[in-house]
Amino acid sequence: MKTYHLTGAPDRTTSSAELIFCPSVHGLTAAQADLAFLMPRLDHNHALRDTARRGDWAAVLASDPFGSEAAIFQQLLEMGYRGITNWPSSILLDGTLRQSMSTIPASPEFEYAYLARARAAGLETMAFFRSIEQARAARKAGLDCLVLHPGVLEVEDESAGKMLLGSLKRLVEAIKGDGSNPTLLAYTSDWHESTLRLSDLPVDGLVYLETTP
Repeated sequence: MKTYHLTGAPDRTTSSAELIFCPSVHGLTAAQADLAFLMPRLDHNHALRDTARRGDWAAVLASDPFGSEAAIFQQLLEMGYRGITNWPSSILLDGTLRQSMSTIPASPEFEYAYLARARAAGLETMAFFRSIEQARAARKAGLDCLVLHPGVLEVEDESAGKMLLGSLKRLVEAIKGDGSNPTLLAYTSDWHESTLRLSDLPVDGLVYLETTP
């Protein structure tokens, strides 16, 4: 099983094809990293472009209203990045918050269209999703590598954890059973694994968050 490592450490020297550089998660716990989309900690895409390449993958804030996306795609390619993913992401927004943010625009559908344009510009892509509807929207946009996020975890006991893991397994099986055959990855971390063994899901690989002080 292939494992990609998502990190915000600016001094990470590995140039591995399995490294995903994400400035916004630097200094956050795994629980906080889930909410990075809502934390105005830094100019994420500027930090990404202003830091020497870390690995082959870049985590991009697709809803950033500043700058030209064509220029961002070109600069990332010139820096040597092979592909991008949509993290921090709006996939975890629910209810009224999601509705209010959708006019920015900040929605999974907008992010998937952004990734599709990145593919057209020559970048490979990974699309984060949390639900079957989001997975279908990503596939409709032509994206063939999907990253399942378990959502903001609220696992109170072992029984609840087993129920959630079972639900995620059924979600994976539903996506695999629709005939489209995308590459499926699962997002996890040391903290997630201590609560819910996402690495046990029947997926093709993992995106593993590395928390950094």
